[in-house]
Amino acid sequence: MASTTGFIFDYSKCVGCHACMVACYVENETKPPLSWRNVNHFNREKLPLLGFVHQSIACNHCKDAPCMKACPANAFSFDTETGAVIHNKEVCIGCKYCTWACPFDAPKFNEIEGIIEKCHLCYHRLKEGKIPACALNCPTGALSFGEIPENPHPDTFGFSQKPIFPRILVKGSNIVNSVPELDASVSGFDKSLQKSASTATPSNEINPLHELPLALFTYISSLLVGWFSANPFQNSFNIPLWVFGTLGLIAMLLSTFHLGKPTRAYHSIRNLKTSWLSREILLFGIFMVTGSIALFINSSIVQYVGIAIGFAFLISIEMVYSVAVKKYKTPIHSSNTILTALTFLTLAGQLWNVLIVMLAIKTLLFTVRTGTDKRSQKLWFSLIVLTRLVAGFIVPFSFIAFRNAEFSVGVILLVAMGELVDRILFYGDFSPERPFSNVQ
Repeated sequence: MASTTGFIFDYSKCVGCHACMVACYVENETKPPLSWRNVNHFNREKLPLLGFVHQSIACNHCKDAPCMKACPANAFSFDTETGAVIHNKEVCIGCKYCTWACPFDAPKFNEIEGIIEKCHLCYHRLKEGKIPACALNCPTGALSFGEIPENPHPDTFGFSQKPIFPRILVKGSNIVNSVPELDASVSGFDKSLQKSASTATPSNEINPLHELPLALFTYISSLLVGWFSANPFQNSFNIPLWVFGTLGLIAMLLSTFHLGKPTRAYHSIRNLKTSWLSREILLFGIFMVTGSIALFINSSIVQYVGIAIGFAFLISIEMVYSVAVKKYKTPIHSSNTILTALTFLTLAGQLWNVLIVMLAIKTLLFTVRTGTDKRSQKLWFSLIVLTRLVAGFIVPFSFIAFRNAEFSVGVILLVAMGELVDRILFYGDFSPERPFSNVQ
């Protein structure tokens, strides 16, 4: 079998001493708390008899690197001599999309610089015939560097099962199966054990408030596509050109707030070949231009072209989030941008019966999605869910059913508010895949 060089990690030898992290700090002059290599721990609380498992992990320089495919700025490249995946900080826009795509938590966002950093395999040392500093300084031999199978497929505890071919060979994972089980009801550690098992790594869940610019961008995008698509209907409330342009400009500006380097936003369409984020940005621009032309010259043909481009744009938005791990189990979620656009279409087109159906579908999906959410035990979350249900379905349904479906600004505002709440909550429903994320 063909072989290549890469990291070799042995669970049975790692004692969690962090010497590899210190070596990386010294060699690459990175500054804590930002670290290119992590040491993850199972049984973080060191509960007796539960056993200890540690994992040293950094960038594994995958053959089919997901960070490289996801990056809209094409800031990642392969070093042909060493096979290292190198990040070019000079073109990085700081969108952090690579941190979602990588299952090893390798790309690190530097809050001060506003860009991504990552392990480069100490490729400068490899070119001198040396091994990476982290492997050189491991005192137990748990982390080393050498020949590994070309496609090792690390089907083992704590590693992603995606076919990305990371350059790492994992040993000693059988010790995980030998960790003794405790009778939690007898030990009295039931809650502590559950906490230990569920926090094998630091929380990497996405905070919805931190992603508010993205939530607003995708929400406005759904509103624009849906409202614009309602124009061909006879009794529709048509979107004025100035409103269309203003909302588009606001959405564009909001999207840049998510970037660590907003002035480099022009780099964001450099990777149309593999990055859905690049495609999303390009399609958004094409939709806005096409839609503006259609509204200005009042052309039905251009309008239908704009509608098709608009929904292609929404599909690209959904594909952007396909790299994340979802909490919900349904194939589609209630805040899906296409469903939201269709809701606004029926609202602006005054298609009241269809609107009721859309709201019913979204309410069912929302109820299923939030019913199993662990946050439902918290009062603030329950109040938000109640607000979404009342504003987004109960009141609009009652108004339409008992007021003969008359057009009302109040109905529009309530539905719009419900959809916005749903979209913001969506960003708390997924997280990047991380090492040890499969710990039970």
